[in-house]
Amino acid sequence: MRRPGVIVTLVAVIIISGCSSQQERTEETSKLDAFAKCLTENGAKMYGSVFCKFCDRQKEMFGSSFQYIEEVECDPRGPNPQTQLCLQKDIPKTPTWIFEKNGAEIKRFVGLQSLETLSEFSGCPIKEG
Repeated sequence: MRRPGVIVTLVAVIIISGCSSQQERTEETSKLDAFAKCLTENGAKMYGSVFCKFCDRQKEMFGSSFQYIEEVECDPRGPNPQTQLCLQKDIPKTPTWIFEKNGAEIKRFVGLQSLETLSEFSGCPIKEG
């Protein structure tokens, strides 16, 4: 026979563990806010597509900090599409990262990129806290 107090305690431990895990994920993601803002300030844009699985993976790497990345939607079926701009920029596939300064392209990376690659090129540090 199980004791009600033991079950209540176990449920409480599980709930508390879940909450702290969520808090850790939120804190880790928020560490990338400054990095994402720095990328945008340094002229980075991610050209993507709403149907691109690699674009989804790229966004997941940033977590909630992706809100600070300037994203250009290339698929005409996506939200706020800028298909003509993607054609003008000759975007071969998504995601494509383009760094511009004063309207001139400095560098582009085609495909899924590591945060370290984006950091190395842009000079934006990935903060650890």
